[in-house]
Amino acid sequence: MKEFLHRFGALVVRLNLIEENMMVHAFRKGIVPGPFIESLIRNHPKTFAEIKRRAVANITAEAELSEKRTCVLPTRPRVVGRPQTLSLHEATT
Repeated sequence: MKEFLHRFGALVVRLNLIEENMMVHAFRKGIVPGPFIESLIRNHPKTFAEIKRRAVANITAEAELSEKRTCVLPTRPRVVGRPQTLSLHEATT
């Protein structure tokens, strides 16, 4: 997503596109299907600046989720509590 946004922005600057509707339409047609495009379909952005803002927020969220998935939590030592009571079967054997 980050690379696509960067390439698309560079292309817009190079082609000197100024019509917002055309940029929004081209971005929506060029992006890979996924949760982000679904959010664009549900809530139509009016400007390319709005798309960029939402894309950056999505990129940040994906990075945080990815980091959270790869983070290994340290194992905690087992807490020694009071001894468990024996069941009736264990007490008679």
